[in-house]
Amino acid sequence: AAWQGPQHRPLRAVIDHDCMEHSLIYPLIGQILHERTEPFTVLDLGCGDAAGTGPAMVGTAAARYVGVDSAAPALEFAARTLDESGLDVDLRVQDMLDMVRTCEEQFDVIIASFALHHFQATQKQAFLDVARERLAPGGELLLVDVVRRDGETRDEYLLRYSQMVRTWPMDSDVQDRIIAHVTSFDFPEEISTLSGWLPGLGYSGAVEFYRGGSDTQAGWRLGLN
Repeated sequence: AAWQGPQHRPLRAVIDHDCMEHSLIYPLIGQILHERTEPFTVLDLGCGDAAGTGPAMVGTAAARYVGVDSAAPALEFAARTLDESGLDVDLRVQDMLDMVRTCEEQFDVIIASFALHHFQATQKQAFLDVARERLAPGGELLLVDVVRRDGETRDEYLLRYSQMVRTWPMDSDVQDRIIAHVTSFDFPEEISTLSGWLPGLGYSGAVEFYRGGSDTQAGWRLGLN
């Protein structure tokens, strides 16, 4: 299958070996979704194959699911994952920032998991600003991403992260590709940065619901004012 081809091997290895704690994160997201007793809509940005979000929605009042990813093969797998979910499923091949900028629909829950760290700080803030407009009254943004420790430079973070990757149970060539990707494309913020941004962006604040890795990743609930 295309989603399991060589170009996706590092990602699949990370998920299959639970190196980034997806098995912890998505049950926590599921608990949050279970708090909603009325039918609600979900926008899942960078949804991939929906292997995490799909099970997290089982047994909830979720009614409509919009999944967005730039990789069409991933969405083919997402369609299979959600085939018997009973949800109104809408899968779109699109850039996540373009989607939130151009979409006119509002959602009760927006999920952005391991997606924002590829953006520079100004782009992250722009995303948060426009994502707020996509939230329905009473809605919230669930944000999960990699982070730097407060006071840690990006170079220090990259060294620490690379050392962690070397402990992951996979071939060294796969580790090499993961480290090369992180070094080229990952620009995580310090852990306290997000809370400092939010008052000026119209959010009530950030409640941290997850902290993991070696203080390399975290998850927040962002509500509206």
